[in-house]
Amino acid sequence: MEPFARRKFISMAAASGAGLVSLNAHGGFARSEEEPSPTSEPGERLSSPDENLASEEIKKEKIRRAMLAGPSMVTREATVAEMDRLGNMTVLRPGTNEWVCVPGDQNVIGRPDMALDPMGMVWMKDVMARKPKPTNTSPGLIYMLNGATQRSFTDPFDTTSPAIPIGPHWMVLWPFDATAAGLSTVMRDAGTMVMFAGTPYAHLHICGSPWDGTEYSRGDRGIWTMKYERP
Repeated sequence: MEPFARRKFISMAAASGAGLVSLNAHGGFARSEEEPSPTSEPGERLSSPDENLASEEIKKEKIRRAMLAGPSMVTREATVAEMDRLGNMTVLRPGTNEWVCVPGDQNVIGRPDMALDPMGMVWMKDVMARKPKPTNTSPGLIYMLNGATQRSFTDPFDTTSPAIPIGPHWMVLWPFDATAAGLSTVMRDAGTMVMFAGTPYAHLHICGSPWDGTEYSRGDRGIWTMKYERP
C-alpha cells in the first residue's frame, strides 16, 4: 500500500470523529451523531479499508499533538477529546486522571491544543458560552505548551481583530489584579502578564513551560550570567 498522502490525510480530518463516544457540555456521555445506529438498514455504505486507515492515522496524530500540550506527568494518563464550539467533547482516548487534553485545530484562530484540569475546563467553557464571568470556584490550570493564536489579550470575546501569535505558555485561572501584583497587562513573548486585565476573566498568563530550566541537586553551585538591558 502506498504511503498515506498528507493532503488526503488533512482533507479527511473533519470526518475523524466518526464512531467515537461523545461527552456533552454538561459532562454526560452520548452517542456521536455520526456513529452508525445498531439498527442501520442492510445495504448501507461501509467505510473502505483506506478510509478506516485514514481515520485511525488522523486520530493517532490528534492524540499525539494533544498530549504535547501539557507536562507529560499529567497528559500521560489524561483523557484526550475533541471539543466543539459549544463545549461538547468527542472522546478520542479515555484517561484515568482528571485532566483533559484537546488537540484543537491549527487552521482555526482561537482553537489551540491544550491540557485542562477540571476548573480550567469550567473556565474555558464559560468563555466559549460568553458568560458574564467565570464560574470556577477555585483556581484552574490550562497548559498550551505548543503555543496558540487568539484575537485579543484585552477582550476574551473578541472574534474580529487580527490574530495574535502566542508562544508556549500556561495559565492560572483566577482573578488577578495586575496593578496590585505589579505585573504587565501587555502581550509578551517571555515572562508573565495578566491577560484580559480589568475583566472578570483576568488571569495569570505565564510564558514558557513550568519545567523549563535545570533542577537543583544538593551540592550544585550557582552560576550567575550577566545580561545587558536598556536603561
